[in-house]
Amino acid sequence: MEAPSASASAEERQRIERVARFVARDRDGDMAEALLLRLLKITRNARRWGFLDRDHPLHPYYLQQKVSEQCRILRPRPAAAAAGDR
Repeated sequence: MEAPSASASAEERQRIERVARFVARDRDGDMAEALLLRLLKITRNARRWGFLDRDHPLHPYYLQQKVSEQCRILRPRPAAAAAGDR
């Protein structure tokens, strides 16, 4: 079975990754995601933003990217890298 991200174009993957990064970094990511879903319903631009819908084939890729970004944010930096910033 082909991974959902494999069927996405480079532009789609980049857009999904940007939105996932934005939602993950936002202080109230759930609200940001809800607003984006509302915009999807209003604009009906499923070609561009459809991955936000749970039924979309690229939604799992979006979730994977969002969780990955959240983990990256929470992961402590290695001591050597932090010492090099001084």
